[in-house]
Amino acid sequence: MYQADLHIHTSVSDCSMSAEKILELATMRGLTHIAFTDHDTTQRAAEHVELAESYGITAIPGVEMSAYDFANEKKVHILGYGYQSNAHIEAIGKETLKRRDENCRRQIEILKDLGYRIEVAEIEKLGGSCIYKQHILDYLVKTGQSEAIFGKVYQNIFKNGGPCDFDIMYPAAEDAVRAIKADGGYAVLAHPGQQDNYAALPGLADAGLAGMEWNHPFNGQPDRNKIEELCKKYHLFMTGGSDFHGRYENTKTELGQYKAHESSSVIFRNR
Repeated sequence: MYQADLHIHTSVSDCSMSAEKILELATMRGLTHIAFTDHDTTQRAAEHVELAESYGITAIPGVEMSAYDFANEKKVHILGYGYQSNAHIEAIGKETLKRRDENCRRQIEILKDLGYRIEVAEIEKLGGSCIYKQHILDYLVKTGQSEAIFGKVYQNIFKNGGPCDFDIMYPAAEDAVRAIKADGGYAVLAHPGQQDNYAALPGLADAGLAGMEWNHPFNGQPDRNKIEELCKKYHLFMTGGSDFHGRYENTKTELGQYKAHESSSVIFRNR
């Protein structure tokens, strides 16, 4: 039986849990297939596939690339599955991670100016090769300077026009699709219901998009219906996943709660 969660993050990017802990949970939840989709990096992807198999779970290399639809001024996330190499993905992803890390370090300096006590080295220990805002927020909780990761500091400083409410420049969404395809993988439009970026689909399809994320915490029934119609029109398969981040996700989604559509099993056939 195909029980797949194809959108899972680990501590390599912005999840509070390691791959090992996630796999222990995945076995308890009865998952048979998974994909770890850390942001903009393939670091440890091959290792994670082997690790999953040691737990009796079939896995495939994954990634989630942060991008932008410049024509419609919308954020776009592209999931990549089953890539055979990683040169094109990493060429784009490394630049995105560099910008994100620089962005977060700028936010740290602003927090210091606001009176927060911060040891950058301690924040670096919480993440991998890149600092994410979740690591900063977690550090503030751990040091008693914030009551919750997504509490008042997050809402007043990192959101709603606060002093740390700024972002980075992202690569074009079509380039992310082309990179995944060039590395022999399947490119999938992630959670279109969350980012309302359906208008990007024609250009993404022309670039080589293979699927759309059908089941996701932010895809309501109207979104799923729309995705089904669009996948028929553009001959795409449908995926699904919990977009799991552990404690670093405000929605508190459970692993395996949003399982993938059966049509996504195609990505495992030539594994």
